Amino acid sequence: MGATRKLAEFVSQLEYSDISKNAIEKAKLCLMDWIGVTIAGFISTEGKKLDRMIDSLSPFFGQPQATLLTKNRKVDIFNAALINGTAGHLLDFDDVHAGMFGHPSVPVMPAVLSVGEYLNVDGKKLITAIVAGFEAECRIGEAVNIEHYAAGWHSTATLGCFGAAAAVAKLLDLDVDKTIAALGIAGTQAFGVRQTFGTMCKPFHPGKAASNGILAGILAKDGFTAPTQILEGPNGFGKVYSTKFDESKIDNFGKPYKAEEVVYKRYASCYLTHAPIRCTLDLKKEHNVDPKNVDEIVVKVNKQAIDVAGKEDPKTGLEGKFSIKYCVALALTVGKALESQFTDELVNSPEIRKVMQKISVVPAEVGEAEAEVVMKVGGETLQKRLNLIAAEMKTPVDEWKVVLEEKFTDLVKPYAGERVVEIVNLIKNIEKISAVELTEMLR
Repeated sequence: MGATRKLAEFVSQLEYSDISKNAIEKAKLCLMDWIGVTIAGFISTEGKKLDRMIDSLSPFFGQPQATLLTKNRKVDIFNAALINGTAGHLLDFDDVHAGMFGHPSVPVMPAVLSVGEYLNVDGKKLITAIVAGFEAECRIGEAVNIEHYAAGWHSTATLGCFGAAAAVAKLLDLDVDKTIAALGIAGTQAFGVRQTFGTMCKPFHPGKAASNGILAGILAKDGFTAPTQILEGPNGFGKVYSTKFDESKIDNFGKPYKAEEVVYKRYASCYLTHAPIRCTLDLKKEHNVDPKNVDEIVVKVNKQAIDVAGKEDPKTGLEGKFSIKYCVALALTVGKALESQFTDELVNSPEIRKVMQKISVVPAEVGEAEAEVVMKVGGETLQKRLNLIAAEMKTPVDEWKVVLEEKFTDLVKPYAGERVVEIVNLIKNIEKISAVELTEMLR
């Protein structure tokens, strides 16, 4: 049996009762994290660009079917997913899966929430759809990466089309053959290249993937035909989009569930900057480092990290999210890397620029999410090496709950005020409510 049919059978047959407790808890945390970063995206300074997006698209909105978060407005499900999905990735503060080499929630959640609200499904069905979507995009990701990403594809966009389509197929109760069609329709829409990084097109990618996934599911439901081997066919996604397609990775679903392997961002920048940030923060704390006394910093990272996050001279807060130099200077100088630190003013501040001049970023034989920071301070050499994904994968769910509730509160309280506690409780108990009950709180 080919990979496409195996995946479709899993998606079609998955039941809430099949899902491990850990995967359910992680799926709820992913939903919380995505809602938090999406609301923060809408209300941020960068969110003004989303207002222009909404104004541009407003004449073409269809029936009011799904909520635009924070806007007290409903639009058609396609544009709701597109805009909410763009907002969710605007700050680059959303979750990560190592095998996917991308962000699993941001293409899946907008599709699930839009269609889920339209159909008014219950919370258990939402969770089941989320888990199915993650399983699709992450296992396909493991089959095509790292070659897929290295070739210039934006995995969150390309793989996200499959994740969103699988999730929508689950919500629509598609049978195996129609789920195969949904995956086929998604695969022919898969797009997105990394040349866009640092522009509005990067967050646009997962929004479009979410919208494409909805389109795939709806067309498949009504008999739209598609290739039956979109993943493994001779001209299918796997062999066209990767030089080392490993079909065997698209199997063993739920062993464990890929939702269980998701990690979350503690810093508001590209994930490939996080290991250097953590190393710098640790050195600063352990040795009480004063930035004024630092003579030189050498940051050793994988070449891939330099390709993606090696901006030497960022001019804007958004570009700063893709600059290891800036992120390390920020960690050393300010001692944190939250959204409020990624501003045009701070990126161009003399204090930060002075520290950036002391930093060199060099390629080394380390993992994709690994870094070593060597700091020379007054004749002394300080050193720290960290494999961030390995460390974060060991973080227990209960610790993540604390981290993400704090993160969510920080991001959402400026919008929701004291209602933030009620929203957190709704998400924590999503299996007991409906999609509409949740979206009503997010308007």
